[in-house]
Amino acid sequence: MNVSSPARSAPVIREEHARLAGYPGLVGFAVVLTGMLALVFPTGKEYADFTSVKTPDRYSIAYLDVLTRANPEELELRVVYVKQLGMLGRFSKALALLEPVSRDPRYAAMAKNMRFDLRLAQARSIPEGDALRQQTFALALQDLEELRPASGTAPQAGPGVHDAHRLRELAKVALELERPALASEFLLRLAEQSDDGQRAGILAEAAHWQRASSDGKRASVNYDKAAALSTDPTVGRAYALASIAALEAENAVTEAADRAAMYVAKFPNDLEILIRATTLATACSRHAVAREFGEKVIELSPDDKTSDAFLRDQAKRDLGVNDPLAALRSIKRLVARHPNDLDLRETEAFVAEWAGDRRLAYHDWLFVMKNDRPGRSHGGIRL
Repeated sequence: MNVSSPARSAPVIREEHARLAGYPGLVGFAVVLTGMLALVFPTGKEYADFTSVKTPDRYSIAYLDVLTRANPEELELRVVYVKQLGMLGRFSKALALLEPVSRDPRYAAMAKNMRFDLRLAQARSIPEGDALRQQTFALALQDLEELRPASGTAPQAGPGVHDAHRLRELAKVALELERPALASEFLLRLAEQSDDGQRAGILAEAAHWQRASSDGKRASVNYDKAAALSTDPTVGRAYALASIAALEAENAVTEAADRAAMYVAKFPNDLEILIRATTLATACSRHAVAREFGEKVIELSPDDKTSDAFLRDQAKRDLGVNDPLAALRSIKRLVARHPNDLDLRETEAFVAEWAGDRRLAYHDWLFVMKNDRPGRSHGGIRL
């Protein structure tokens, strides 16, 4: 009994000694392990920064999957995961994982852009002829509509959201999807962000697509802005004519006449603008204005440049305000071009009589009587 007591007590002493010595060791090991984990396994933000330019592989995807499940609220990490899934063509999973990001106001704009990019890439990856391809393009178009810049608002924040390159890219895709009106909206926002040297051309481009979508009135406004910004008179003139034409295409004759008159003041010696302004003023029954513009056209244009139709109309305008002398000037040009036209010579004879030019009238009547042919109708002015 006395021998066995020391033998039983020895293990107890050694066990207590081992347990007491283990506490500091374990604490130290935990500290070291935590430090190692911090170095080896970065936070979501650190991993996001590290992998933002990396090509994904199965290891990074597996690691991101684990991290995202462990940290579902860490949205920056989720964004990286979505991007890498998209790079690998796993669009459906990427779109599903993106939903929580889109609900956070801080990331909503970026998430909308990412969703559109993913959907568009998904649609393009589907073979031609597959019904799912068109369905997915329709969804991509819905996503693109959500990126439409709101008028009067500041550009959305976020990298690559609505910067110049992105806006140009979105406009191009809108045209590919046959939505010219939507393309014009992105171009107008791009114009807002561009310097004066580029803005005129971008505004004119937006106006072009507005007209293509039958929005001639808005197109005209933006052509006007482009004309006002243009430092090249030739380019500004082209935009001015495009503004008038856009209104004419909408059958907005009164507005087109106003616009043409405005540009006559800016380009007083431009024959094409003057002719358009004259024709439009005539269509609006603005007789005095039309006659004034028409006289300027005839004054500036060489004999062989003004059309027969314009000269005939100008003669009618002059006769309409009882000015046969002015009408005779236009008719003389017509007769010089068509000296054997009996109807014109007879018309010239009548007008010459009213204008008091009996000598010219006499010569015209002689010509008509000498060259008249059976069956030709007589009497009156035919213009």
